[in-house]
Amino acid sequence: MIEVVENALQIAVLVICSVIAVYKAVHYNSRTWALAAFFFISWVMGDIYWLVCLLFYDTTPQISIVSDLSWYASYMFLYLMLLRTSKPDPGSTKQALPWLGPLFAAGMAVFFMLKGEILNNLIYGSLMGLLLFSSINRLINRTTDRNQRFLPAMILVFCLLEYGLWISSCFWTSDTLANPYYWFDVLLTVSFLFFLPAIRKAVSA
Repeated sequence: MIEVVENALQIAVLVICSVIAVYKAVHYNSRTWALAAFFFISWVMGDIYWLVCLLFYDTTPQISIVSDLSWYASYMFLYLMLLRTSKPDPGSTKQALPWLGPLFAAGMAVFFMLKGEILNNLIYGSLMGLLLFSSINRLINRTTDRNQRFLPAMILVFCLLEYGLWISSCFWTSDTLANPYYWFDVLLTVSFLFFLPAIRKAVSA
């Protein structure tokens, strides 16, 4: 029951974010806001399928690839937003700090593959590694404008919340508020709202 309520809340938040992003994309003729709209819409499509399975089949999806494909697309739209709003540090490949992101993502991918699907976790690990590397790279880049730092910072927080959610799901299965999975999911839902001002600052930079 808790998961149904939380999923419904996340869908409501994402619908609001989608409407705002679509409005700004049309009103300002902004490709960045269009990418943001695709990010929110892709994510909510995955959530809707998940919620339908919970409501009508009283279980999490047995064929999760439907939701996973939507979430894969969301990660890519997020990465494209980052590319469009800020430039990477040309010397990033020589710095160790940004590489901690892909290294962490690779380690977690191996951990999750030992507990579940191989291909799915490999794809998630690759996308997460790309997002972590790109966001850390822009945060440590001294030439990055202050307003342009908000979006990579939000992406970094978003990725860490995702990992908190995934890790907790491996160790806790209870359908109670004591399960940290739900707390991470609530924080993830809140993070979608914070993407709006982060994107606005990135666009205006």
